[in-house]
Amino acid sequence: MTYLLTPQERKLLDHLQLEHEIFQVRGELPVGVGKVSLSRLTDLGLLETGPGRWGDTGWRLTENGWRCMYGKPLVELGSEGAPHRHLRIWSWPPTDDRLVSQPSTSSRLTTLPPRLANVSPRVKP
Repeated sequence: MTYLLTPQERKLLDHLQLEHEIFQVRGELPVGVGKVSLSRLTDLGLLETGPGRWGDTGWRLTENGWRCMYGKPLVELGSEGAPHRHLRIWSWPPTDDRLVSQPSTSSRLTTLPPRLANVSPRVKP
């Protein structure tokens, strides 16, 4: 089953990629990130825990966290050298953007003619 990340979880992963080599403690994480988001992402394998500053528990991205955001692990992102764009849908397991269905042109709604176009105005001169 595919799990879609919430906006708070996306914000957390986006923040953790800036200093991805160190474990960041709760005080260094974005406002609004709670225990539920941290434990859920850790259980999914997108974050790992370790010793942070001052001996507190900290979190950092795993290779699966990078796959969730970019569709590739960090090693592959660095070897290509070109700038990379996030996937449109952040989920675990990752959803390939090419597999997401695009709306077809035949499914567009047709415009209805105005209902009052043939009615004469009732304004007196």
